[in-house]
Order: sequence, then C-alpha cells, then structure tokens
Amino acid sequence: MKLILPPTGDEWLLFALIFLALGCFVGAAELIRKKMHWSAEVTRKTVHIAVGVLIYFAPQLFTSGIPAILLALVFSIVNMLAISLGLLKGMHGTNRRSYGTVYYPFSFFILVMLFWNTHAAIISIAILILALGDAAAAIVGEDLEHPHTYRLTSDKKSIEGSATMFVVTFLVTILGLHFHPFARVDNLLLVVETALATALFVTAWEGIASQGFDNLTVPLSAAFVLHFMLVGGAGRVPADLLLALTLGIGIGIAAYYFRFLSLSGSVATALLATIVYGIGGWPWTTPILAFFIVSSVLSKFGKARKKRFDLMFEKTDRRDAGQVAANGAVPGLLILAWYCFPQWSFWYPSYLAAIAAATADTWGTEIGILAKGNPRSILTLKHVETGTSGGVSLPGFIGGAAGALFIATAGFISMGLPLTATGLLRIVAAGVIGSLVDSALGATLQSQYRCTVCGKITERTQHCSQATTLFRGLKFIDNDVVNWCCAVAGAIAAVVF
Repeated sequence: MKLILPPTGDEWLLFALIFLALGCFVGAAELIRKKMHWSAEVTRKTVHIAVGVLIYFAPQLFTSGIPAILLALVFSIVNMLAISLGLLKGMHGTNRRSYGTVYYPFSFFILVMLFWNTHAAIISIAILILALGDAAAAIVGEDLEHPHTYRLTSDKKSIEGSATMFVVTFLVTILGLHFHPFARVDNLLLVVETALATALFVTAWEGIASQGFDNLTVPLSAAFVLHFMLVGGAGRVPADLLLALTLGIGIGIAAYYFRFLSLSGSVATALLATIVYGIGGWPWTTPILAFFIVSSVLSKFGKARKKRFDLMFEKTDRRDAGQVAANGAVPGLLILAWYCFPQWSFWYPSYLAAIAAATADTWGTEIGILAKGNPRSILTLKHVETGTSGGVSLPGFIGGAAGALFIATAGFISMGLPLTATGLLRIVAAGVIGSLVDSALGATLQSQYRCTVCGKITERTQHCSQATTLFRGLKFIDNDVVNWCCAVAGAIAAVVF
C-alpha cells in the first residue's frame, strides 16, 4: 500500500524542504502583517491559498503517503496550539472565533487516508477547491461595499460570495479533471455534470458552515461528489447523485414552504437528502423521510396547548440546521460509513435504530405535551412541570415506542426485509433506549436556565426579554447535543443487541 510505504531518502529530504518552506511562509506572513500593518484576514487568505496550491501537488511529489500524513498532523497540532496561545495572528486572526486553520490540515489528513492509494486526484482537486473557492468567496464578499448578506447559521455570508464559490468550484473541477495527471477524464459530459454537482453541493456546505468548519466540509463534500461521480460502485451511476440533488432541493423547498423548517434547516435537509438518496436510494431514504414528514406534521397538532410551553423549549417547531443535524447527522454518517465499507452488514440496522431513537424522542415529547397530567422526572420519579427536560410519562413512552415501531416497519418494508417480531423488536428496543438516554441527559447534563423575571426554568438563554442564569447542567450541552447523543445511543444499542 502506497499510503504506508516507507519514504525514500529523497522523499524525506523533500518533506523537510516543504516543511521548512511552509514554516518560512507562515513566518513571513506574520512579519509582513506586523511591519506593513496589513489586515490579518488578508495574510490569512494568502497563506490559505498558497498552502492549498502546494498541497495540490503532494500526490505527484510523493509516492509514500507518510510525509503527507505527518505534514497534516503536525500543522493541525501547531495551529491548535497557536490559537490557544494567541500566536500567529497572520494565520489565525479573524473577526470571529474560528478553528478553521486546524480543520484545514485535518481535512487533508482525512483525504489522504481515504484516497491516497486509489484516487489521489480527488485529494488535489478537493483541496484546491477549498484553497481558491473559499478564499475567493471571502474576498468578494468582504470587498463589496453593499453585498447582499444572509445568515444560515452563526456566520454572515453574502450572495455574491456564494456565487463566487460556485463559479470557482465549477472551474477548478473542470480544469482539475482535465489536467491532473491522475485524472484525465475524457468524457466531456461527465466532466460538466461532475463540476455542476460538485459546485452545487460544495456551495451549499460553504453557506451553511460556520466558525471555520467550512475548511472541513468543503473539501470532504467535494471529495464525496468527485468519488461518486467518477468511481461510484455497487451499481451507482452519476445520474443517481444528480437525481438526489434534485430531490434534496425539492424536499428543502417544500419543507420551507410548509413552514416545517427554517431556511437553514431546509438547506441542511437538502444536503442530508442528497447524501442519503444518492448513496442508498429509496430503501435508505424512506425511513428518514417518514420520520421527517410525520414528525413535522405531529409538531403542528395541539398548537394551542403547546403554546403554553414555547418559552420553555430552546427551539420552535420550525426546525433549524442545528436540529436537522442533531437528528440526521448520525444517520448521515452511518450511510457514509456504509458507502466506504459496504462489506460490513451492521450499518443499516444501526442507521434504522438511530432514526428510531430520534422518532421515539420526538413522538414521546409531542404526545407527552398533549397528554393530560404532569410527567415524572426520569431520575426521581417525582412530578415535574410538563415540558421539563428529563420528564417522562406513560403516554409519551407509549407514543415514543409507537414511533420507533413505525420507523422499523418502514425500514424493513423499504429494504424488502421480512417483518419478524425479533427484527422489529431489536430496532424498537434500540430506539426506546436512545430516547431514555435523551431523557436522562436532559435531567442531568443538559443546560437549564432560570428566568430572572418570572423565575421559570427554561432551555433558553433569553426569557421575558432578559438574559437567564444557568440553573443546572453544562452550558455547552444544549438540546441539540442531547438529541445527537440520543441517535448515537440508538445506533450503538442496535449493534449490541
């Protein structure tokens, strides 16, 4: 395997020269920034582009993957330390807290581990898209006097910047597939289709990413599309991904129109649907689509009663990108794992159980709120106010189990599996366990706040138009984190059973 092939003496020498050159370049950028009083953002983007262009040639310069792995790991660690110690402002200085310079080399590390042996051109093109596309988008968005801005998550983006990202990604993909010595795709239609799919997918990921996370999502999403379109496997053809993109966009638009999702939630759902349908087709799409549609409709019932508890919950019934990720990220990662390692048979049961856990939690909460009487704390079994995190009730438990059974049945039918009691019970049990883990975390570690005006306990950091104070739990563990743990627990439980 070329990835772990011992480097030659010439490769070690080249590695030392590149390492020294990168260090000198970063040092020079920092010196220029201080002497010339340049903006930290300008020098950061200069380093961003230069490093990306250099990495582009790495698969052509080295046969062994070890030098590339070392470069990625060393610079990930160095950048993390520099951010922690407030050093190298020319690389890390931005107007927001960001670990983008850590994600950058780490994404290179992931690409090397996945593609060095078989599809090295994907590494080069994906990194060049990040280096040129992301930098160009930032430069255009920041240099315009009156850009048309939007905000899907915490970072502000511009329509002009996103358009630039799309165009640069499209061009880099076409040129990379034509000129890279390890690519050389002669089918012009396939090249154009691949460039279009890559540009759409990457631009959406760049728009929804925040706090430097696009340095991870942009190259990895580009690599996914490139691999799918050019390599595929298991009967997959490029048209599958193009159809998946169309379906994902359609679902996102419909969900936004019917007010099931916010704008950020619609974009996140479109991306998730593209991945799930593109890789797994309807057998994998049906369960998560069933969860999304039925749970969204259920959230609209009993709005008059639920309105009493709106200010207790952190989020509204219009799910945002964070909520979509909390419920859908684990299934999305599991289907990607199946794409990479299809020989392992436990991916689909784990995938189904993760969705069953999210459904059990969602249905349990929705039905529990509609039921009469107060729930009990999962820890003390004492009565608590309806809507309190960690509260459970018999109607909610039964509703959650019914939701898990609904997903298990939908998954078995769509995959063509026999509806055996043992098979269904395995998924239902895993889903219920996941929802109970959610309740336990909600009663212990999830952040709860007390309103300084009315004294109510809430998940929100603002209540009665005033900042709340932490009452219980950890600040960084909010409802989205708890929901993510719920899906993970369900997926693990399905493997254990």
